Amino acid sequence: MPAIYEQVLARTMHEVGELWHRNILTVDKEHYATSVTQTVMSRFYDEIFSQPRKQLTLLSCSVGSELHEMGVRMLSDLFEYQGWDTYYMGASVPDAAILNAIRERKPDLVALSVTMPPYLPVCEQLVRNLRSEYPELKIAVGGQAFRTTQALWEKWPIDHYASSASALIQWASSTFG
Repeated sequence: MPAIYEQVLARTMHEVGELWHRNILTVDKEHYATSVTQTVMSRFYDEIFSQPRKQLTLLSCSVGSELHEMGVRMLSDLFEYQGWDTYYMGASVPDAAILNAIRERKPDLVALSVTMPPYLPVCEQLVRNLRSEYPELKIAVGGQAFRTTQALWEKWPIDHYASSASALIQWASSTFG
């Protein structure tokens, strides 16, 4: 199942995004591809949610007004498959809602996703706010927007940057046991 998510679905959605960016696909076709991918993902939910629990919690979302959420949704599903309890907040989540969810859910790890580069400063400010309010909280970032930033995340007070869900899961497994 993880291989299908990363090697088929994620790659397909990345290609769809590239085609949209180059004006080869129209937005309606991009939305259709997203909808089909979400339907395919839902077919794995029985398997995903039947895994033994690890008593660890992930809170995940896209930041600011970012509407692209497929990558962080896949990440949440893959963490759930690894036995984590996940609190997936979706796209366009206000900072206040994230802070409130952290207070309520007390996650072990927060994963923030950015697809579009204009939202990188929003993510950085959120990371700094989270670190200030929750100094012990583990924070990870990732998403397409980071791929061309020349390691911008190294200047942020995060615990981990991951270029893929499997990389973050591997880091989390070694960090949390």
